[in-house]
Amino acid sequence: MKYLLPLALLLAAPDVGAATKESAQQMLRMDRPLTAQVVGALQPQSTQTTDVLVFDSYTGASAYLTTNSSPRTFMGMPVDLGAAAGSSPMISKIGVYLAYSGVAPQEYSRLRVSVQLWNSWSGNANPVFSNPLDSTVIADAVGPITLYPSTFIPIQISLLSPIPLASLSAHGVVINFQGNTGSGLQSSDNLTPLLRSGAVPVAVGANAVADSFGYRNVSGRTDFNFADTDIIGFGQPNQALALQLYAALISQDILFFAAVPENPVLGDGTFTVSAMGGDSGNPVVFSIDPVSAGVCAAGGTNGETISILAAGTCTVLADQAGNTTYAAAPQGSLEVDIASGLVRDGGFEAGYVPTYWAQTSTNFETPLCNANCGGAGPRTGDNWAWFGGAVDEFAIAEAAALEQRGLITAGPKFLKFYVWWSSSIVAPPDPAAFFHVKMDGDTIFTLTPATAAAYNAGYTLATVNISAYADDKVHFLRFEANTAATAVSTDINLDDVSIVDDRLFGNGFEN
Repeated sequence: MKYLLPLALLLAAPDVGAATKESAQQMLRMDRPLTAQVVGALQPQSTQTTDVLVFDSYTGASAYLTTNSSPRTFMGMPVDLGAAAGSSPMISKIGVYLAYSGVAPQEYSRLRVSVQLWNSWSGNANPVFSNPLDSTVIADAVGPITLYPSTFIPIQISLLSPIPLASLSAHGVVINFQGNTGSGLQSSDNLTPLLRSGAVPVAVGANAVADSFGYRNVSGRTDFNFADTDIIGFGQPNQALALQLYAALISQDILFFAAVPENPVLGDGTFTVSAMGGDSGNPVVFSIDPVSAGVCAAGGTNGETISILAAGTCTVLADQAGNTTYAAAPQGSLEVDIASGLVRDGGFEAGYVPTYWAQTSTNFETPLCNANCGGAGPRTGDNWAWFGGAVDEFAIAEAAALEQRGLITAGPKFLKFYVWWSSSIVAPPDPAAFFHVKMDGDTIFTLTPATAAAYNAGYTLATVNISAYADDKVHFLRFEANTAATAVSTDINLDDVSIVDDRLFGNGFEN
């Protein structure tokens, strides 16, 4: 026997009408919920799962009935999941219904339910149900419990270790109830599985259970199986035990959600997003949060091409559907900053995080510095770029760069920045050192020890006419410097980069 956890007896169903060919119509009701404890030990579950209803003979029923001829405590039915549960469903929870058809209230010290799942059934074989699974679910509700006439109790059995079914169709289930009224747990004709009937097929999947098809323990078996002579028709369409089966779906997540480029600009027109989904194999599908509808729009394969409509924050959502084995992944969200153009964070105040500036340095990973670096310090704010600073203890030359891409609007434009060549130019530690400013790979400004005298006393404004690049297109701006490893460091400092309109600059609004 395989012991499973936990069992909960829940009040979960409304009053319903019932009709049988052997008795008058009944009203079945439950007066109070029950609690339960499990017979047996715990078994661990290693995989996080989500329970999804894959078979439900309760939902949509139009009538209920109970059997009123003896014996009727062992009841069975075929189960066909159709396409609802995948090729190998993992049953994680079972819902059954106990009907009390006695004529007087009865008190029980314990109620027990036994459920056996079978991998196959056949109406022409003996026994009818074959290939049993290796698990019989047994759980107890401890009393005192008083059952009243024409009452039914919904019972949910949650399995910590899901039970696998080998295929989609031709499964079977057998349910047995026992009650203890003081003389031990015994079968009782008043404790019977609830039967449902109605015009709606009883299977959630593509294949419905045959009309008027069920099994009753006429042959008196005690092994949760049936002979083919136990088949019985109850005179109602789509009749079956009131049963619910839940499949355990494995959780999955969306990882490595990213945009390319990471910081698109208005002139790009589009950018792409990508993410890695879980093992369901379903694609990750991208969409735009409604709050960003004016900034961007999703298109292309699975929405991975994002059209830029305006500058601002574009929030992209990522979803991956589940299947019969995996649950849908929790939705992912990525905020992408779309800038209107160059230059963003010209004072480097965002720090080392490459939100705006791509950063490289052979010795220090980044040329960006704050007060912890020492050195010349910033012109304004807390951060600046320090190129060089390497001495012979490193035994390697220093090569460093900062780069940013963005749109430059049409019209006369000037690039402005403050640079300070703070090491000696009279006796330079590295006569071959240089500082370059480039636009789209073209060098537009250069300093060497031989030409740096004007920038040696402190931060000094440099201006470069970049009107030739001002064409409403995206361009690359790059600052780079190279120095050798020497006994005294070569130090080049940069801060407060901006691009200004020539008309504003000429009128003195910028300095």
